[in-house]
Amino acid sequence: MTSGRQRRRVVPDYMAAARLTVPENISVERTTLVYIAPDAATNGLDPPGSYLLALLRDGPLSVYECAAHLGLPYCVVRLLVAGLVGGGTLLTRDPPAADLPDIEILELVLSGLRAL
Repeated sequence: MTSGRQRRRVVPDYMAAARLTVPENISVERTTLVYIAPDAATNGLDPPGSYLLALLRDGPLSVYECAAHLGLPYCVVRLLVAGLVGGGTLLTRDPPAADLPDIEILELVLSGLRAL
């Protein structure tokens, strides 16, 4: 018995329309850098995929930055990127390791702040 309420889709329309097959062996995290593959076939992509490629034409971005620019949830962009990586359109790499400061310097700064 339905009370006049329409049933909501479990999957949002933009995800259902994308028809992505997401490979399980591709790991995409927030800080993963994404860039366009040199021999990428950009024809026939769905609108979110086309917007993502247009965004990446200026250079690589992290998955989180892509989500912010596209105005889509991070989890959606993560699946979109993984699907496009699986299809050979995009490539990923881990971000460069950050050079962390020496622990002794941090301890000296901390003790100096406590002395104030």
